[in-house]
Amino acid sequence: MSINRELIFIDFWKIFFILAQMVASVKNKTDQVIMEDVFSPVIQFSVLLGGKNISFNSMLKALSVEDVSILAISFLENFETATIRFVVNYPDIVRKFCSKNAISYHETKVLGIEVDSIDRVVQVVNIIFSAEVKIHYMYSLLVRPGGKIGIILQTENNEFATNILHQTGIRTISQSDIGR
Repeated sequence: MSINRELIFIDFWKIFFILAQMVASVKNKTDQVIMEDVFSPVIQFSVLLGGKNISFNSMLKALSVEDVSILAISFLENFETATIRFVVNYPDIVRKFCSKNAISYHETKVLGIEVDSIDRVVQVVNIIFSAEVKIHYMYSLLVRPGGKIGIILQTENNEFATNILHQTGIRTISQSDIGR
């Protein structure tokens, strides 16, 4: 019995390409499932104060009357201005307040994370870095229920970072988790 090696070779490549297409199809479907919209952002406000009639302190007082709580804050002062990044429980009230008082602000969708220990914070950073995602900045939430540690992150790709963290069992939090 003689074996036609050319036919076997051709059939092998046909099967190979069919399998490759099937794998690619499954991979695309898997990527779509993995990359579903799991990123549920936290709203961060950035306000530039300097030469304004309103100070951040008076802004906080006015917002507290409306039951707005600052849940995370980052402050950076440069010469005559200050950039304040903050997260609140009621973003709509802050938007209205800033518009009413002619305060320029910028909204950013940031990634919120909740972990049990400082070791997990280090793990989160390592996971994001090992996925080759840059972290632009990070600061902590002031209070989390149950003694948890809350972190606000801005990365170059929050959606991808969220997916990676979800795959490793890290809990992300959304604006609805921090609102009351």
